[in-house]
Amino acid sequence: MCHRIIDVMSRRLLPIAFAYAGLAHALPAAPADAPPKAAPKPSFQGEVGPIFRNRCNTCHNADKAKGGLNLETYASALQGGGSGKVVEPGDPDSSRLWELVSHKDQPSMPPNSPKIPDPELDLIKRWIEAGAPETSGSVVALKAKPKFEFKLDPAAMGKPNGPPAMPVGLGTEPFVVSRRPNAILALAASPWAPLVAVGSHKQVLLYHAETGRLIGVLPFPEGTVYVTKFSRGGDLLLAGGGRGGQSGLVVVWDVKTGKRVFEIGREKEYDIVLAADISPDQGLVALGGPGRVVRVYSTTDGKLAYELKKHTEWITSLEFSPDSVLLATGDRNNGLLVWEAATGREFHELRGHTLAITDISWRLDSNVVASSSEDGTVRLWEMENGGQVKSWGAHGGGVESVRFTKDGRIVTTGRDHVVRLWDGNGNKQRDFDALPDVALRAVLTYDSKRLIAGDWTGELRVCDAQDGKRLGLLAANPGLIATRLEQAKSTLAAAEAALANAEAALKPFVDTLNTRKAETALSEKRLNDAQGTLIKAKAAAENATKQAADAAATAAKVDAELAAARAALALVLTRKVELDKALNAQTEILKASQDSSATEAARLKIAAMSTASAALATQLDSAAQGQSRTLAALKSALDLKTAAAVTLASARKSLVELEKEPAVRRAELEKTRAALVAAEKALAAQTPLRDAARSRRDAAKADVDALTAEKNRNDTLKSAQAAK
Repeated sequence: MCHRIIDVMSRRLLPIAFAYAGLAHALPAAPADAPPKAAPKPSFQGEVGPIFRNRCNTCHNADKAKGGLNLETYASALQGGGSGKVVEPGDPDSSRLWELVSHKDQPSMPPNSPKIPDPELDLIKRWIEAGAPETSGSVVALKAKPKFEFKLDPAAMGKPNGPPAMPVGLGTEPFVVSRRPNAILALAASPWAPLVAVGSHKQVLLYHAETGRLIGVLPFPEGTVYVTKFSRGGDLLLAGGGRGGQSGLVVVWDVKTGKRVFEIGREKEYDIVLAADISPDQGLVALGGPGRVVRVYSTTDGKLAYELKKHTEWITSLEFSPDSVLLATGDRNNGLLVWEAATGREFHELRGHTLAITDISWRLDSNVVASSSEDGTVRLWEMENGGQVKSWGAHGGGVESVRFTKDGRIVTTGRDHVVRLWDGNGNKQRDFDALPDVALRAVLTYDSKRLIAGDWTGELRVCDAQDGKRLGLLAANPGLIATRLEQAKSTLAAAEAALANAEAALKPFVDTLNTRKAETALSEKRLNDAQGTLIKAKAAAENATKQAADAAATAAKVDAELAAARAALALVLTRKVELDKALNAQTEILKASQDSSATEAARLKIAAMSTASAALATQLDSAAQGQSRTLAALKSALDLKTAAAVTLASARKSLVELEKEPAVRRAELEKTRAALVAAEKALAAQTPLRDAARSRRDAAKADVDALTAEKNRNDTLKSAQAAK
């Protein structure tokens, strides 16, 4: 044991150090487990024949072989009935007998009766699974797996038609919960879907790459998983592993249903599988490990196609080229070989690495393969001549993995704890934050937006592939759903309390902001009112000015009219005075005259002058009255002029005062607005704390809801399985 540890540690193959003979059980995170004791295989003579006699032979015997089926003897049972074989050794699901007695199909057997008791059904099923032996010592030939055409047409390789495969209705209850997480030895990303597979002890965890939720757990009771690979179409998932020094196995699952569709190595592998892959055309499965032999199996019949025995040390990595033409394999003695996948003939031996090969990855065009090594380098090899086209020191102390991405870039991990992203020529693009321990595996998601990386401590980190920002963690050792649900509920309660505290702390800032808003609204109203009043005052002043001008013009007009009336009155008065003088003179002349003819003429003249004088008197009276009216009008006009002048003076005075008010109100508004801005900033500074608390509460609630639904779904699955 000691010399093995020293040997392994001296080569610094940390992920493999725990893989060999007994050391697999030394994984600190995995609970100790002994290989399960196999239940004794039922036989026809021992267990199954008596069941048939008690339950079936009244209808299916030599004399009354209903449907042509006789279950009395072993030979007749395997011969079948009129419709053919009813027992398919090794495959209960394809055995008509099992479908009918388990009531999976009609007509159910025994007819018009309840199902055969479950313990007896279990014996029949295990008898078929064991190859339907006649006796406990019988040698049986099992039907080759898989049970359907596995190999793809070349035109079907690559992107799938329709939606890419994602798990549907799989259980998420872990089969093993360790004391602490396992080292991330196996990690793969679906090429077409947001799905990540994480190999662990006795299980493979399936995570949604975008939500980070566990969406499926695939059991691997055969031991620890050391390698996971998705098929090129993403509809199949391969996992290889086992128990060091005891057994190895490769399993292929249907991603959507979680059903095992293929197994390799159960009878042949006596040590763990460290490297495995399924060819892109799904025709071959290759595997290797401490046995130093690469075995390649056909998926058509499950048989060994060929073995590659040139390696002199543990097989540490292998991968088929994307066109299914070549197979590259590497070992921990720096051996790196390329083979023809169909024939197993050696194609190239790639020499250059000085220490163990840790990983192999093909570029999508199948023209270039990348290899990583404990010598610290990544090397690119072209396939026309097998020459090295690029080599660079990727990680000090050793490179643990290398992966070509869909867009031709390269992701590497190393003993320096760092994950690096390179362009296709080996020029570094980005270093991601160092992991706590040796970085073992890293992959980019199907859309190249997220990077998932794992280290020796079991940390499984998700980062943004563009800017390197950490997005979260995936649980490499998820607890039982009930435990996770209780933890999530506790987290939710704490998050709700934290949100309540954050909202309480925010309330004074909200209240202050509302007060400042009210003050600002009032200041705006006051400014608007002042501006409105000023506008009215200006209009009043303009109106008073007009009225004063009109009153002045009217007074001037009346004054002019008064002057004209006075002039007319004076003229009439002058004429009357003159006429009266003339009349008096004529009267005197008449009195003095003795001439009768002259007297008559004088009398006529005096009469005419009297008439004229009377007329002038009337005119004088009229002019006097007109003057009085004009004088009254002038007084009225002057009064209006005076009143208008007073109104104008008042309006102008009010205008002067009101012109100051908007400025005062504007200053007040600016002050309240400044206070409002300050309150908004204070609130904005506090709001992120509340928003973060709310986000944490919402995330915790979503987690509780999801885990509750997950628990209900798993309970339903368990009930359905128990019912079967």
